[in-house]
Amino acid sequence: MQLALIAAVARNSVIGSDQTIPWRIPSDFAWFKATTMGKPMIMGRKQFETFPKPLPGRPHIVVTRQEDYAVPAGVHVRASLEAAIELAASLAGALGVDELMVIGGGEIYAQAIGKADRLYISHVELEPEGDVVFPQIDPEIWQVVAEPHVEPSEKDGAPYSIKVYETRQALAD
Repeated sequence: MQLALIAAVARNSVIGSDQTIPWRIPSDFAWFKATTMGKPMIMGRKQFETFPKPLPGRPHIVVTRQEDYAVPAGVHVRASLEAAIELAASLAGALGVDELMVIGGGEIYAQAIGKADRLYISHVELEPEGDVVFPQIDPEIWQVVAEPHVEPSEKDGAPYSIKVYETRQALAD
């Protein structure tokens, strides 16, 4: 079972500002949807609260220390990243998929990057102000294995490129 992080990251590592994404890139949203569809998604509470409703076609697992945190039917809550990964692996097995997706936010990414096998990163060509950042991608640990092309939309608010990284350890195995 692979653990993957997926994020859109600005040149200055910013991924969020005041509970929002500081850019609008519809073609990247479409790529995110296609990449995560059918796979369990792990996210922090703050990230989950940015959605108007759960995203269809993907089990949601929210990590929060709030014992009485209420979520819509079908959304799971776990108190730790480890418990969320365990549940996601079980759900993935039942769904017949071999990848778990961590979709944010910053605290969850920081906890998960050392456990991850793969990163799907949309590198956004901006340097916005922000209060949430993605952890550094250490080239000693991570190697680019693919650069999928996504056709940009005229509605995209910034240019970007996508890179898929895998751990050098996993590539050596």
